[in-house]
Amino acid sequence: MRDLVVSLGVVLADIEREKGPFQVKCLVTPDPVEPMWDLVLVAQWFWPERKQTLDFLVPRVMGRLDYEHLMHFSGLVIYPPDSDNPLTEALREIQDNHRHHRDDWLRAGGLVTVQTRLPQARLVIPLDDEPPSADTASEWNATHQACA
Repeated sequence: MRDLVVSLGVVLADIEREKGPFQVKCLVTPDPVEPMWDLVLVAQWFWPERKQTLDFLVPRVMGRLDYEHLMHFSGLVIYPPDSDNPLTEALREIQDNHRHHRDDWLRAGGLVTVQTRLPQARLVIPLDDEPPSADTASEWNATHQACA
């Protein structure tokens, strides 16, 4: 699990350098016991045409995950920046709390995990404290391993 989070963090940081920040970048699962993770993303730079956004994201995200990561990955879910459905609203709040270190007490194994009552996101992992590049992934891993 931790490897999937670190790998996605590196991939998303690369995309952010190319296109701009994500307002939401979280892994969610409806089943915390046997999780299959969805990556939920919201960004200002998404194209109005969802297909165009997915055509850009899918090869960059899925193409960089190995077989072991894909075994625990369900899908990529995108929302426009003005989306106000319950999932995106909850994830924005979780993301904001995470960015301001309000939920560090939830950190276990170097990852913050948040339980919710949303059926599609019973468990959420915000991805904001991921390494900014592949070069710093091992340094980030060592630092956060010490926090575990």
